[in-house]
Amino acid sequence: MEDQQAAETWVIVAAAGESRRMGLPDGESKQFLLLGGETVLAHSVHRLLAMDCVHGIVVVLHPSHTVRFANELSLFDDAKPVLIAEGGRTRSDSVRAGLQMVPDSATVIAVHDGARPLFSRHVFTSCLATLDEAGADGAVPAVEVSDTLKRAGSDLAVAATVDRSGLWAAQTPQVFRAAALRDVYARTDLDGATDDAMLLERGGYTVRLVASTPANVKITTPQDLPLAGALLSWEVESDV
Repeated sequence: MEDQQAAETWVIVAAAGESRRMGLPDGESKQFLLLGGETVLAHSVHRLLAMDCVHGIVVVLHPSHTVRFANELSLFDDAKPVLIAEGGRTRSDSVRAGLQMVPDSATVIAVHDGARPLFSRHVFTSCLATLDEAGADGAVPAVEVSDTLKRAGSDLAVAATVDRSGLWAAQTPQVFRAAALRDVYARTDLDGATDDAMLLERGGYTVRLVASTPANVKITTPQDLPLAGALLSWEVESDV
């Protein structure tokens, strides 16, 4: 595979979710909540555009939000292309829509949750390096599980304690060889897939984990936003 300088890397930002767990009014999305003066989605896009290894971005949005984000594009003072796609019924449908807009010249495609505005740039570049150094088809940032895990029954009674050894919590951006990602979206059953690495696993491709940081939080519930705000303030003093 080409080195990071020669590779053409595009990122699909999945931001078409309905944000039901945030308890927002109908029509609102967590992607447009403010974090440190910018929307959550803008943080993700700005951070990606600032990376030399990223050549272009496709942002996949709920159809009702495409015009809203298009109005924000003037804030992205960057020569790199930022394209907009309409999302589908499921996450996989949305990523497929974004994939159709990524140019054929792309050799690496990353998929990122728009609700993870604080991903580590260093971890992202480590994922890219893993594609070369380990001969992998995909690289996933992840954090080793440290908490005790319980499996609950329908009444929340503990049914079992799960062995956590060897378990990792996957994050994004997930980085893939473009040919492999396009292949699994063309031929693999998408039902039940909770991330794109799972599709490559089903398709027989090799996916490797890259140690990440718990600071790469996903904005899912109302409690996550103040946490992200605190982490954003911490970043001013740290190089991530």
